[in-house]
Amino acid sequence: MAISTHHDIGHEPAGQLNITSIARPALVAGVILLGITGAKLFGSDSHDMMASYLFGLMFWMSITLGMFGLSILHHTVRGTWSVPLIRLFEAGGGWINLIVMAALFTPILINLPALYDWATPAKVAVDSVMTHRAAYMNPGAFIFRFVFFFVVWCSYAWGMRNSVLRQEKNRDFKLELGRTSWGAAGMPMFFLTVTFALTDWVMSLDNHWSSTMYGTWYIICGCGAALGFCLMIFNSNVDKEPYRSVTSPTLGKDMGNMQFVFTMLWAYTSLSQFLILWNGNIPETASYYKERSSSMFPAGMEGNHWGIIGMVLVIGRFFIPFFLLITPRIKRIPANLKMVGGWIFCLQIAEIYLFTQPSIPGRAVQGPFAAHLIWDAVAFFAIGAIWLSVFAFQVAKAPLIPTYDDRLEAMKNAH
Repeated sequence: MAISTHHDIGHEPAGQLNITSIARPALVAGVILLGITGAKLFGSDSHDMMASYLFGLMFWMSITLGMFGLSILHHTVRGTWSVPLIRLFEAGGGWINLIVMAALFTPILINLPALYDWATPAKVAVDSVMTHRAAYMNPGAFIFRFVFFFVVWCSYAWGMRNSVLRQEKNRDFKLELGRTSWGAAGMPMFFLTVTFALTDWVMSLDNHWSSTMYGTWYIICGCGAALGFCLMIFNSNVDKEPYRSVTSPTLGKDMGNMQFVFTMLWAYTSLSQFLILWNGNIPETASYYKERSSSMFPAGMEGNHWGIIGMVLVIGRFFIPFFLLITPRIKRIPANLKMVGGWIFCLQIAEIYLFTQPSIPGRAVQGPFAAHLIWDAVAFFAIGAIWLSVFAFQVAKAPLIPTYDDRLEAMKNAH
């Protein structure tokens, strides 16, 4: 199967990619589903719905932060492979989408005790560990750090985006060099703030468990899934402008190699956390894997345990992408690379579900396939529709391919 390039399809009519066409339908669907979710969130069974809402929120937050991180990576190393994807990174991980995601945290911020035991003084008083952590882990400090994280992320994303738009107008290469310097400084900022944010939002669901690998693990998961999402968009539209003008086998290979890198990093961080906790052999830290093991299932429902999802991730998130992406032909054919990216994006749903739900009181013993699954799906699609709408609107605000960067054309000519 040959890849269509600028040279061999130049005389064929090409359509124009229009991602914004999905923005309004997604917004309508999101508003309707959010209304249903909100009615349940503020109803009599708010704890169970809050758990579902947290799952949806943390999934789409992983994609947002993943794209934010990939945009920082692009500006830091100025990679050619990411040039046709940078507008997607900026749309999904830009300051507008970060503000929207911050606003979607509101139901959790106004009802912290529904999820977090440390937010209830009576529970803190009878637990020595929570009492010891109370100076750091309390509602006031949680909200302060939440605001701080989003102010830092939004300010940084706004500054980088503003620099890009200025360069689109004046072609000043010094702006690109400036973003490289800011990107190098932004990388440690990104890892540190996301690690502290995940400690607050998810790790603190378990009052006695902790992991130094947690934030890095989440970042790698999010970046891999975000890249998979962008590869779906790019490789689904290589026959449309402007992607048709820049696509080439070399570019596909580079994109596939980067997805392969994140697959390897996913395996490294996942195995590292497991080995660190296993080697420590401490009941408090081993509780993370106990809650997600094949021994956790409702009485008489042996087929409904968290170990099923764990096994799906081991095989589907690592072995399948590993053997596919190690094959050069897969990476050179857009249709194949699109399927690999979509596969990784879909597996991220299972990843975040296993990441969050067993840590919520009552969820571990229910197993993954319980009555709450329908509400998990409603929350997931409600937040996802809003996210997709904002993403589509933002994509339209700048050319999909940066006009100031001609390295892709040079790559095709060299090919």
